Amino acid sequence: MKFQTIILLTTITLTNCTTTDRKDKSMTTELDTISYQDLLNKSFEYLTEQQEICKDKYKLSTYQNWFYDQETGELTFSDNGIKKLIIKYEDVGSVSLKSNTWLWSWANETTEDLVKSKIGLVREFGERRQFEKLSSRKWTADEVDGWEMTSIAAYLLKAKGGYRVKTNNDSLFQYFIFKEINWADSLTTK
Repeated sequence: MKFQTIILLTTITLTNCTTTDRKDKSMTTELDTISYQDLLNKSFEYLTEQQEICKDKYKLSTYQNWFYDQETGELTFSDNGIKKLIIKYEDVGSVSLKSNTWLWSWANETTEDLVKSKIGLVREFGERRQFEKLSSRKWTADEVDGWEMTSIAAYLLKAKGGYRVKTNNDSLFQYFIFKEINWADSLTTK
């Protein structure tokens, strides 16, 4: 009986390993063979779904004010001076309306390491797949390109949403993806 139990457990364990390996292999194969346009399409669909969740669950588009802080890595939303939503974010990059260029956050020396800790994975993926827009630090771009890079970063890093803020007297758009979303009142001690 003990021998049969060991065989059964070994069979179950090996079956689970094989199933997991197949899933990992199919995902790796898809990303290793996907065209840039298909990646862009999948990424856009993914981010659109995440944005709908943020809109429905967190009422993202309804707050009076937003504020981001690179030192804490938090993007906060508030009404009447009261924090409502706190989001841990990753800085994707920026579009300059003056120079009409995109700059990845991993290439931006003024971006704190805390908010660009994962974005280098997108660059690595771009280098591996030879997708120039993902691996070149700066290139000619507009607002649409900013959202495309944000979508791809969200898809590859499995973000929970994305956001764009205007800075530098409205001459720069900064793009973020969400790593974690919390209601402000759920983080206060009672």
